[in-house]
Amino acid sequence: MSGDGSGMGASAGGEPLYLLTAAEMRAVDARATAEFGIPVDDLMERAGRGIVEAMEERYGDLFGFRVLVLCGRGHNGGDGLVAARLLLGRGVAVRTVVVGARDGLDGVVLENAKRLETSGGRLAFASDARGLRPHLEEEPVDFAVDALLGTGSRPVLTPPYEAAVRGLLSLQETGTRVVAVDFPTGLDADTGIPGEPCVDADCTVTFAYPKRGHALFPGRVRCGEIVVTDIGIPAGAASAEGVSVEWMTPPRAAALVPLREPTAHKGAVGKGAVIGGSRGLTGAVALCADAALSSGLGMVYAATPASLHDVFEAKLTEPITWPMADGEPGSHGASSAAELLERVRGLQAAAIGPGLGRAAGAAEMARRFLAECALPVAVDADALTALAAAGEWWKRHAGPRVLTPHLGEMSRLTGESAEAIEARRIDAARAWSARWGVVLVLKGAPTVTAAPDGRAAVNATGNPGMASAGMGDVLTGVILGLLGQGLDAYDAARLGVYLHGLAADRVADRLGVEILKASEVERELRPALAQLLEEGDPE
Repeated sequence: MSGDGSGMGASAGGEPLYLLTAAEMRAVDARATAEFGIPVDDLMERAGRGIVEAMEERYGDLFGFRVLVLCGRGHNGGDGLVAARLLLGRGVAVRTVVVGARDGLDGVVLENAKRLETSGGRLAFASDARGLRPHLEEEPVDFAVDALLGTGSRPVLTPPYEAAVRGLLSLQETGTRVVAVDFPTGLDADTGIPGEPCVDADCTVTFAYPKRGHALFPGRVRCGEIVVTDIGIPAGAASAEGVSVEWMTPPRAAALVPLREPTAHKGAVGKGAVIGGSRGLTGAVALCADAALSSGLGMVYAATPASLHDVFEAKLTEPITWPMADGEPGSHGASSAAELLERVRGLQAAAIGPGLGRAAGAAEMARRFLAECALPVAVDADALTALAAAGEWWKRHAGPRVLTPHLGEMSRLTGESAEAIEARRIDAARAWSARWGVVLVLKGAPTVTAAPDGRAAVNATGNPGMASAGMGDVLTGVILGLLGQGLDAYDAARLGVYLHGLAADRVADRLGVEILKASEVERELRPALAQLLEEGDPE
């Protein structure tokens, strides 16, 4: 799937593009049959058709090509059997192999096996590696369809499926393109963790909704291009099951962008403050403040240590500087908290942390400011470290908060290891967001934004070049800019993450992904915002 979410189809009925667990998808399938009266056979027929149409859309007319379809005994295999029959009708040279014995098929899967044979399809059965080998080595094929396990896939495979996956990998080495049905075999559908072996698909066709393992790394890479195809599951089926995790797509992000009235002036489109800066870390404030302006905020104030005022006057052009009393030389002091709380009255939002440093006075100032400021505040960098050192800080924040930790900062805040958090990235973000009563932006690949009510958005933009200094300061500025324009904390955070990643993708398209400078990404925010609005325009 491309970085901006292209290639991902909309889910049923214009719903958010929810990300489901395997269990949630089974429940949605069952609801479609029990509540909406859609026969399983109809869902399977539509799924098979979706596989073929996705292949034709990406690879052109398949007439005369050679295709091997490997099927399991379950419904994923049934989808593959339908696809094999439809490919046969398009003049494709298809051979189909079921991993298992014929008497292991039943229900709609057995019916579709009979339909394939009635249509003249070549269908074989193999229960072990020895039986599979001749079919895998018989003759070269242009495409192989992995319809073995789908969302039932797990990293540890039984011997016949392991042999089938190794056969697919060998075919791929000879130039065969592999299309996975719902999920590459050997990849965990909930975590995106691959086993050994695991199919490395060129394209994955999934149905109704993407699954969590499609979005989480390294699964996202193993899936290749991800295509979501509509199989007729009605709108509301996922939300009725309580699903509240979504994949951010261009239309969803564009719908959140605050638009200016024709009579707008700088005071009417938001004012915000960036609180931070210390000796050696002056660039962080500059990046954050400039990003807030580039995101549409009308006015930005930069509250920085008085001893560094001349430096900031030189660095900052559009932002207005607020020199604050030093504590230790070149850093904020605890005594400036009262003045800051007074100064931000009349503003719409604030950000604290970029370049703040770890002096004791600066940390004390940050904790008091966050405990008493009623404005929405984006919290990053050393302000997070200050919170981590305070017991039960989440019981003392006076207004909406957006926390933006990377894994190391998240570990300090929670006491959990970075590895444990990463292993359950989505659910960890949701759980801690609910416990703390804040919007939580868990940065990484992919970044997850969680709200206290259980909603979460998994980001679809961004690239490895963003692993460079200052990138988090730009993100904090974008979120500040959106908070200041009136978006609520969750919407500002998830849109900010998407826009930040989109700007980085635009830079990478021009310069490559080896490394991106944060200042390059900041300068690309305005073109990225224009692109997003264009993508979201129904005209």
